[in-house]
Amino acid sequence: MAVCRIFDVQGATLEQYDQVAEKLGPETGPNKPPGAIFHVAGHTGNGLMVIEVWESPEDANRYAEERLGAAMQEFDLPEPQITEFEVHNTDWQE
Repeated sequence: MAVCRIFDVQGATLEQYDQVAEKLGPETGPNKPPGAIFHVAGHTGNGLMVIEVWESPEDANRYAEERLGAAMQEFDLPEPQITEFEVHNTDWQE
């Protein structure tokens, strides 16, 4: 079951986002995390909003535990508020 996770990271900056992204390295093409479908991020004026779609909750959890969590801690990102829901439909894919 595909899931969408919305991360609301109040107080985070684009600089912190870019630092985490640089630490993780390129994550496209052959380096795309297993199970990753979609990722978009932007600044909201109060922090960051990141939206991801994953093939399964297990894929999302594995990525968070093995890669993302440590990078977020290293650059002092605030703890995100996470909303998750089962994906019913996705359109506009390549």
